[in-house]
Amino acid sequence: MMAGNPTIDEVDRALIAELIIDGRASYAKLAPAVGLSQASVRTRVQRLLADQIITITGRVDPATFGLGIFAIAFVQVSGPTEPVARALAEVSDVVFVTVCAGQFEILVEVRCHTAESLIKALDAIRVTEGVGRVMSSTVLHYDKQNWAGVGHRELILNPAPKIHPSHVIDDIDRQLLIKLMADGRASYAQLAPTVGLSHAAVRERVIDLIDTNVISIQAHPEPTAMGIAGFAGVAVKARGPVAHMVQQLIALPETTLVLRTIGTYDVLAEVWFDDNDHLCDLLDNIRATCGLSTVECLPYLDIVREDFGSGLRR
Repeated sequence: MMAGNPTIDEVDRALIAELIIDGRASYAKLAPAVGLSQASVRTRVQRLLADQIITITGRVDPATFGLGIFAIAFVQVSGPTEPVARALAEVSDVVFVTVCAGQFEILVEVRCHTAESLIKALDAIRVTEGVGRVMSSTVLHYDKQNWAGVGHRELILNPAPKIHPSHVIDDIDRQLLIKLMADGRASYAQLAPTVGLSHAAVRERVIDLIDTNVISIQAHPEPTAMGIAGFAGVAVKARGPVAHMVQQLIALPETTLVLRTIGTYDVLAEVWFDDNDHLCDLLDNIRATCGLSTVECLPYLDIVREDFGSGLRR
């Protein structure tokens, strides 16, 4: 959750835009883009991260590379919501918790190593005081993970390159991916001891993982940092095959995430919106999508936890 209500200026917004494109952009690369010295840029980026105005993480398709099991839990609450959300944020393997408006009061993302640990995490959510009904969907594939269009309704994004399932990674790559999923700007000096390799060897591996689209590292911003009203989860049940519907959702500039799932819902998406009218129009566009049966909208009211380094515990 963003600390306090920090003020950001146009230079900050320009830095955020650059980091959305390339979350690992060096200070040397960022400095000329905003007309400041490297030292000034370093100070600003560190402040944006410390104040949680942006979070920079690596995004991967976990199923493709054996990085564990990711799931989304939809939680209905009996009584006040905020204490329950804070309790859920302490559950092992929970990486994201937001209070929502809509049919469900809380949305929870869980990242686990095994099916057994996922069962334990979901059980821990169910027995948390104040939790009523819990429904869940397990992530099959991330079809879109891209914040470059946030705040730009007319932007036409190039489709993200597909990750080829045959790309071979080893256990060292997996360790690096898990670290980068937690902190997309982790330095090579920080990563090297984790895998027992030199800085140069780690640098070569990380660049290869990025260049081959195994991992995408981007900043995802707090809404006011981009001048938008907020983000919302959209949960979809399909009437038929989901592939065409997924492609239509990917094409919307307002979608930042599109996930194919199995369980309560068939497809989950995250969208951004400028105001309530924009969100209503966007939902109408989604409802008109071919192959769609029902849509649930869950606007984020308060992000209580966003810590992607806390999941995948062994």
